[in-house]
Amino acid sequence: MTLLTIAPDRLSFRVDGQPHIWRGCLDWPAFGRHLTEGDAYAHALFADRRAVGANTVCCAGMLAWSDLGFNPSHPNYWDDDHGLRRFVDIAAQEDMRVCFVVLCDTRALMPDLASQLAHWERFLVTLGDKTNVSFVVANQPGHPSQTITREQTTLFQKPAGFPDLLCARMNPHESANPVLPPMDFSCYCSSRDTTKGYVEVGSSMWYIVNGWPDNFITWPGTHQVSVLFEPARIELGNGWDDPGKWRQLARSLAFEGTGGGNVYSRQNRNAEVYSGVTHDCAVEFLGNIPGA
Repeated sequence: MTLLTIAPDRLSFRVDGQPHIWRGCLDWPAFGRHLTEGDAYAHALFADRRAVGANTVCCAGMLAWSDLGFNPSHPNYWDDDHGLRRFVDIAAQEDMRVCFVVLCDTRALMPDLASQLAHWERFLVTLGDKTNVSFVVANQPGHPSQTITREQTTLFQKPAGFPDLLCARMNPHESANPVLPPMDFSCYCSSRDTTKGYVEVGSSMWYIVNGWPDNFITWPGTHQVSVLFEPARIELGNGWDDPGKWRQLARSLAFEGTGGGNVYSRQNRNAEVYSGVTHDCAVEFLGNIPGA
């Protein structure tokens, strides 16, 4: 698979020099489930996500969840035939990309900064020759589940010899700005407001990229391609179980600098095959993101 790159103006993704739109699914425990359930699970998940229009699966590098948790001490984690490299290879076989959020739930799993830095480097070096993978340093730094702070994400750099790996610093808190200076791309976690959130996400992404026109000192913007990484979660009865809202949300991602976005749902939370209204919402969202 051809490497994902950044355009010269840094405001869009490129593949083979052509515009590329990030059409993703946020499946937090997908890699952990592969570790315990094997290749057949990974093939089925990637094929299902591709079938609804996705080109990328985003997942955690570790989780402390009681039901679907996993961590680097798993015996298959670093194993070439069953671990990280195998998972990414299966994605490539299914014509899919993978984005890892490397550090999640660090308070329970990896509380000290030195271990986090060493794990980040080993993680990227392990996958450094894979052309279908990208990375986010941490999920929501400053959250009670994390010991890593927003400021500490700036300490994480690409290992020497791996300049082509695309990286972002964080998936920030809901409606929060990313940390500056950015890495290659930035992520945004949008409002869960069911009354107006689905029509405001696009404008929020514009502000993330371009800054606040009335207060550039407070927020000057990333001025680089940014992804709607974690939108509201689709659940029956929560107000987001409406394919029309997801169609409208996708179409709002039309401003320069918005590189695409992810679907998120209760089924994504469990990294399950889509069904019912979640399937329909995913199809509408992924099929209506403007661009390439």
